[in-house]
Amino acid sequence: MVAGHESSGLLIALEGIDGCGKSTQAERLLSWLRERDPGRPVSLHREPGGTALGEGVRELLLQGAERGPTTEMLLYMACRSELYHAKVLPALSRGEVVLLDRSHFSTAAYQGAGLVQDEGAIFELARVVTYGREIDKVVLLQIDPELAASRREGEDDQIESRGLTYFGRVAEAYARYAGERPEQFLTVDASKGADEVFAQICSGLADVV
Repeated sequence: MVAGHESSGLLIALEGIDGCGKSTQAERLLSWLRERDPGRPVSLHREPGGTALGEGVRELLLQGAERGPTTEMLLYMACRSELYHAKVLPALSRGEVVLLDRSHFSTAAYQGAGLVQDEGAIFELARVVTYGREIDKVVLLQIDPELAASRREGEDDQIESRGLTYFGRVAEAYARYAGERPEQFLTVDASKGADEVFAQICSGLADVV
């Protein structure tokens, strides 16, 4: 933990493969938490992004030139380090609730398992760039990759265009992480309608928030 950033806040991340409805549910969760406790500030940040540096690198990652798998992983980690330093840790030190649309579990699943790289090394680096701050609850929106692909709208970006075999590896990694960390993960059936998915999330987080 960075000096001066002792954490008393709550850190929640939403995870899942592209097309699972994660970003929509993150916005709904933000509104629900603000209504549930109006006196406690809540913020939502997307990864990669959330800072000027992060948003610039996000554009490069999703639309820019091809790069090696290690380079890609390190770009995601650089964005994450800046976000934690500038936004996440200061908010948590003030006792706020911070929501993340993706986290280091995405990097382990997408750039680790998906690109057949060393997931263990990615988790070790994640501890450095997050300053050792664990995520209190990870909401995993679990869905079949083929169904998720059918729900995506618009033209696929560089990550989305990697195909079903790739996303199968990513989905399997997420399931494995949830199985290894049952107290940290809340797994939700994202194949249902948006309202039913949101109800599952709220029910699962009721005792946490």
